[in-house]
Amino acid sequence: MTDEQPTSGERGRAITPMMPSGKVLIDGVKYNSRVKSGFVDSGDEVIVVGIDAFGLIVDKSEPQES
Repeated sequence: MTDEQPTSGERGRAITPMMPSGKVLIDGVKYNSRVKSGFVDSGDEVIVVGIDAFGLIVDKSEPQES
């Protein structure tokens, strides 16, 4: 983990299942995180929606339209 945290809106991938906590990979860096609601499977794309004392808060990202 680095001192610099990702900001809201940044995207990454869950590298562990999150029910509600786990790890995500953003720009090659692993972060502790928790999903805002529901669950996220390993490999799902996530989007950062906040940060708290325990790590990132993420939501499952909806597929982007082309």
